Amino acid sequence: MEYLEVLLQTTLRNLPPVLLAGLGGMLANRVGVLNLGLEGMMLMGSFVGVITSFYTHSALLAILAAGLSGAVLGVIFAVLTLRFRANATVVGVSINMLALGLTTYLLSVMFGVRGSFSDTSIAAIPKIDLGFLANIPILNAFNGQAVTVYLALLIVVLAQYVLYKTPMGLRVRATGFHKMAVTTAGVNSDGIQYGALILSGFLCGLGGVHLSLGQLTMFTENMTSGRGFIAMAATIFGRNTPVGTLLGSLLFSVADAVTRKAQTSGFPSMLVDMIPYLVTVITLWVVAANALRKSRKAVTND
Repeated sequence: MEYLEVLLQTTLRNLPPVLLAGLGGMLANRVGVLNLGLEGMMLMGSFVGVITSFYTHSALLAILAAGLSGAVLGVIFAVLTLRFRANATVVGVSINMLALGLTTYLLSVMFGVRGSFSDTSIAAIPKIDLGFLANIPILNAFNGQAVTVYLALLIVVLAQYVLYKTPMGLRVRATGFHKMAVTTAGVNSDGIQYGALILSGFLCGLGGVHLSLGQLTMFTENMTSGRGFIAMAATIFGRNTPVGTLLGSLLFSVADAVTRKAQTSGFPSMLVDMIPYLVTVITLWVVAANALRKSRKAVTND
């Protein structure tokens, strides 16, 4: 029982980066645009969150600034792909490279260090004490988590409601399904796509700041370590739905938690570090195989 509680606690602590970026990727997919820049938007959020916290000593301002930094990259992504018709894949990869290079450069210029930056004046994201859960087995893992953990779960609920229970959600889904039909109906489909991509970047920024201020109080170069691509895998696993993305993110967060536990148990680190990415590959293979099976069945029925 104790092991399960520790595993769940670690899983929840690891959840927001993948979940929030996954929701951002899901939102982009829903309006018909593949956002491969999730990784870079997360990384920028991690960096901006740390420097904002360092200078203002405010975790709240750091969270807002991180989200806005991701949104700025979302604007760049949206303008290049929608206004100038650039290839979304190329733009997404370019944003990842831009964020990695820019954060590394600014780290050196602003603080004169390479690799990582930490300081005692950096304010961490506060944790919420849910005392009524303290003595309840399993559920006590939800006690004492960072604000961004609860925020991420709340966003899942809001996204599920808005996407499937409101006119705006219908327009978002319709834009991804048939943009021309939405435009013909008098709806500003371009505006919906711009808004979705900017919000996608904002969510990635929130996921990034949890890495640097929710789990730690420091920034390290390339600290996202592929989580943006894992988030995209979680979105695919969840079939572009908020709840499905949550389930996919939980799967990868459990794998990450198992990895951290194995690292303290004497297993070879090179093998242990493969676990989250191995789970990603296997999950994508299962999803692809299932989709292929269904398509073959549909052809046979026709």
